[in-house]
Amino acid sequence: MTLATRFILPYVLASLLSASAQEKIAWLDDYDVSEIVTGFGSAQKNRSLKQEPLKIGETTYTRGIGTHAPSQAYFLNEAAGPLRFQASVGIADSASGPGSVAFQVVADNQVVHDTGVIRKGEAARKIDVDLSGKKVIELRVTDGGDGKNYDHADWAEAKFVHGGKPPLMSPRWVMELPHHTSVNDRLPLLALNQALASPDGQVAAGVLEGDQLMLQATLAKRPILLPSLIGLTVGGHEVGKKAKIVGMDEYTGDSTYPWIGNTRTLRDHFKGLKVRLKSEGFPGTWLLDLRAYNDGIAWRYIVPGSGPRKVNGEATSFLLPEGATYWSHHNTGNYEANYLRFTTENNAPTRQITMPVTVELPGGGYACITEADMFGYSGMTLGPRGRILSAIFEDDPKGWTVEGEITSPWRIVIAAKDLTDLVNQSIVYNVAPVPDPGLFPQGAKTDWIKPGRAFWTWGFGQWDTAQWDRIRGFVDDAAKLGCEYYTIDDPWREPKMGWHRNGKDEWAGLKEVCDYAATKKVKIMVWEHWERLREPTNREEFFRKVSEAGAVGVKIDFMDSESQERLAFFKSCLEIGARHKILINFHGANKPAGEERTYPHWMTREAIYGMEQGGNIARYHLAALPFTRLVTGPADFTPMAFRSGPMGKTTAGSQMATAVAYNSPLNHWADSAKSYLAQPEEIQTFIRTKPVIWDELRVLPGSKIGEIAALARRSGGQWWIAVINGTDSRKEYPLALDFIGSGDWKQTSYSDSHESKTKLVIGQGAVKPGDRVAVSMEPGGGFVMILEKR
Repeated sequence: MTLATRFILPYVLASLLSASAQEKIAWLDDYDVSEIVTGFGSAQKNRSLKQEPLKIGETTYTRGIGTHAPSQAYFLNEAAGPLRFQASVGIADSASGPGSVAFQVVADNQVVHDTGVIRKGEAARKIDVDLSGKKVIELRVTDGGDGKNYDHADWAEAKFVHGGKPPLMSPRWVMELPHHTSVNDRLPLLALNQALASPDGQVAAGVLEGDQLMLQATLAKRPILLPSLIGLTVGGHEVGKKAKIVGMDEYTGDSTYPWIGNTRTLRDHFKGLKVRLKSEGFPGTWLLDLRAYNDGIAWRYIVPGSGPRKVNGEATSFLLPEGATYWSHHNTGNYEANYLRFTTENNAPTRQITMPVTVELPGGGYACITEADMFGYSGMTLGPRGRILSAIFEDDPKGWTVEGEITSPWRIVIAAKDLTDLVNQSIVYNVAPVPDPGLFPQGAKTDWIKPGRAFWTWGFGQWDTAQWDRIRGFVDDAAKLGCEYYTIDDPWREPKMGWHRNGKDEWAGLKEVCDYAATKKVKIMVWEHWERLREPTNREEFFRKVSEAGAVGVKIDFMDSESQERLAFFKSCLEIGARHKILINFHGANKPAGEERTYPHWMTREAIYGMEQGGNIARYHLAALPFTRLVTGPADFTPMAFRSGPMGKTTAGSQMATAVAYNSPLNHWADSAKSYLAQPEEIQTFIRTKPVIWDELRVLPGSKIGEIAALARRSGGQWWIAVINGTDSRKEYPLALDFIGSGDWKQTSYSDSHESKTKLVIGQGAVKPGDRVAVSMEPGGGFVMILEKR
């Protein structure tokens, strides 16, 4: 050792020790993992997605996060000191099948680390990246290129190593998405510049001028929407800023049209106001189109012009009354998640939420926030900050281009004094364009549009049920179960499924199946991944071949976006399908937005956390759905699993109750024929005869969102009553038969068994108006009663 080394080394060691002492660790699992976006399920702390130990390539880790691609977590780094991110990443060994993902660290919109594709069974890969000086950090997991199947991705031993102040986890919309931030949540109802009342006078809305255009609304003179910013940004100019009213025109509407859903007809009755506005620095005038219905308010923005113009976003916001709570969830990709109840006490921004948002108003009553008539635009989600919900457009974060006149979707606030009014709203459909009479001469009652029950086998057998050799047997089962349809699911077109027979393609095989099914009075629907239809020529060819083979419907899956481009895909499929008289069921879809009015062959859609999720479904979710997601459109929940595993936390009673409570004009039975045909005859009769369209819907007393959902539906001379227990406790519900008509009625009831969740107690007898029925339900259980006049 030289003399110089002897003197210098102690100083170097002291410096390193000092630096090391200043380093601090922020473990990823110490953050709020509920803020992490996942492509399936919810992020898990110190566990894999399946809630098993973090294990990658046979190595077990004690700390980290389990998630599913595509996944994103966002952080804001405001510290000036050193910052590193370190982790061991890979596919969880607990994944049920082969998966492939890639992990990325993104800093200020630049990928600074990419692991490349990792597959199940491979050893974890190390990440160690310097993020010093970077402001916006994203931890991202992408699909490895083979679809989002079993992409269970673990961030093991994941941590930020920092010099004193760790990054703050923050929602993406706050950092990256255009939205208006200058909202005052202390505003009371204000004197209006212009007011508009509904035909019954109970709902009122008005516009307020000022530095920023605002809108407020009341129900029975109580606020449902406090003064909230409105307007949009075109070419970087906020047209709602310093806008002045320069004129207005009143108009009205009152008409009825046939419907398939909770009732047979709907009434489109409103008072409207077209407000002409001039904005400082913006050429010409633009229009605020405002309507007041008996069940809420709706408004849209119309900006005249020609040529391509960029819409950057909207100032639109919704300021809820103080003390309000609301129901929504965070899965804005495919809208599949358990509904959650939010309070408005904390003003900190949280992860973006979906619509519809059902609001429980202080002092009673309900509001529901959503949109309608979206085609040509981009789908809106909401960024919450306490009582303020701000419009964001996460699928088109850099804006989108509109040719010619810009017409936004309708922004809607449903107003309801009780739950019956809420579930019977029609405003979402009323503002939608009328159907093309050339394609739909009788609208929803056009002769080739036929609601019905369908047998669906993927739910119990998945890919194996698409094998050619099994299809005729499933068609036979559909006929035995009284189903008008049988849906052939993924991946029936793959050669390994056996449809390419005798030198022919799958379309020849499909025609054989359709011909056979016709002898059983069953019609065929087929599944397809949207990616295979991305090209317009493929789209046209697919629908043509479906029609030529004799199938009557398609199930298109995995769109998982409501960008302007993806909404154009939806519309194109609907138009092509209408020309070929093909019914459509979209899975992997966005929120319902009134499209069933314009395109009545759109029979149902997913966009719901349904029975495919089995044990992942929360009990309260079952009792929330009628008053949240199902308020604005039908849903393919695929009910009626009678086996313990797929049944999850439910019972046979609640499985039957969801089949009645949840509306879907195309009703898919999702358990096996073996399971159904092993049930008592009364249950088989239920499966064969349950209506899918209705004349009347009532919510019964005692219903409470997330706790008890009690609904009565009438079809002709029958009442079908469903009660769902959304709690973890046994519940007694006093069913009062005050609403049925006069005379004597015979009843068949289906109650939970206290001995087994897969069993039912079936009762029969006579009842009359005013009778009281004591309903006992197990945790997550349910009850059904069918009434018919004697």
